[in-house]
Amino acid sequence: MQVRLGTGDTPYRGFVRRYRFALRPRWLLWHLFTVAAVTTMILLGRWQLDVSESKHFNLQNFGYTIQWWLFAAFGLFLWWRVVRDAARRASSAAQPADRTPADAGAAADEPVAYRRYVMPSAAQPTDDPALAAYNEYLAGLAATDAKDAEDTR
Repeated sequence: MQVRLGTGDTPYRGFVRRYRFALRPRWLLWHLFTVAAVTTMILLGRWQLDVSESKHFNLQNFGYTIQWWLFAAFGLFLWWRVVRDAARRASSAAQPADRTPADAGAAADEPVAYRRYVMPSAAQPTDDPALAAYNEYLAGLAATDAKDAEDTR
């Protein structure tokens, strides 16, 4: 990225413009919750470490320590991904609707219409004798089950 002197356009300003949405009240609550949860997990890990040391290095409690700290790291990673994805969504919505062939990567991010699988209505004919024998066996089992179901009524 090239910065022109005297224009006031710096990489910092672009960053601030991109993530300005994160200062809205809903996002501030999300940030506050993340900080509280990560702080709690770090403190719980520290408490487990103290318990482990008081038992002369109990391996189980030390494992819990590592686990709490990994939970905290995952919470931060999740927060970072949510904020980054929201920034990307906001910047793509602000761009013009017309696309060029160079935007082929952006088209891959669009959702694809779901196509329902339609099961074939009839079995396809086959020349395989083993498959035909197996299908006859399955048909016989189905007929036996249907007969047993009628007899129990």
